[in-house]
Amino acid sequence: MPIAILVFLLFFPAQSWAGWLWGQGDEDVAQVHVTEPYIEWRTGPATGYPVFHTSEQGEWLTILQRKTSWLKVTDSRGREGWVAVADIAQTVDATGNRVDLQVPDFDSFSDRRFEAGLMMGEFDGAAVTAGYGGFWMTRNLSAELWASQILGSASEIRKVDANLVHQPFPHWRVSPFFTLGVGHIWVDPKATLAEPEERDNAIGHAGLGIRAYITDRYFIRAEVKDYKVFTTRSTNEEATEWKIGLSIFF
Repeated sequence: MPIAILVFLLFFPAQSWAGWLWGQGDEDVAQVHVTEPYIEWRTGPATGYPVFHTSEQGEWLTILQRKTSWLKVTDSRGREGWVAVADIAQTVDATGNRVDLQVPDFDSFSDRRFEAGLMMGEFDGAAVTAGYGGFWMTRNLSAELWASQILGSASEIRKVDANLVHQPFPHWRVSPFFTLGVGHIWVDPKATLAEPEERDNAIGHAGLGIRAYITDRYFIRAEVKDYKVFTTRSTNEEATEWKIGLSIFF
């Protein structure tokens, strides 16, 4: 369930940003007034889509949806199309002021307070899917909660972690980080002739990784962690995990 929620969070912002940008709910719709000679409409949210219409100076447009650097709009005749954020930034609102789009950029990324992501990789040779949410207490230090599912040939494993992350160079577009944390792991063996017992153990880890800002609210995150599994046997177990995935920030 936590991973499913994170999948929703990753893709929801691209579909319902218009109300958030202007601090409005679904019952209110943002409208802008064209002040430039014209604004081009495209059939889709990218420059590769053809221009099929233009709005002239003096027209009012209603913002329906945002997708990365494009906004879906409609006019008084009910036509719908996609307009670049840069063009909408040249319009004015009902008060005659320039529209404040609060466009996310690298400065926003450097000053982020919350982030969430979905990552995939391997844990001790088995496929792992993990989701996380993090809160930046300072520009250099954050706290994170993780939930992971690991599918091995002999067992299914669930894992939760609480991490502290240190980012020494928050002003870098591609920035390294270090992580230290503790958690718990549950091992559910698959059915065999000699049925083994389920196991759950405390774990600790140390790791390092790198973040790379892409655009808008998205960035790529990759990391490697060395885990220590604290067992009741005479020796503890060790495992190495690597993951890479897509994250968003707020």
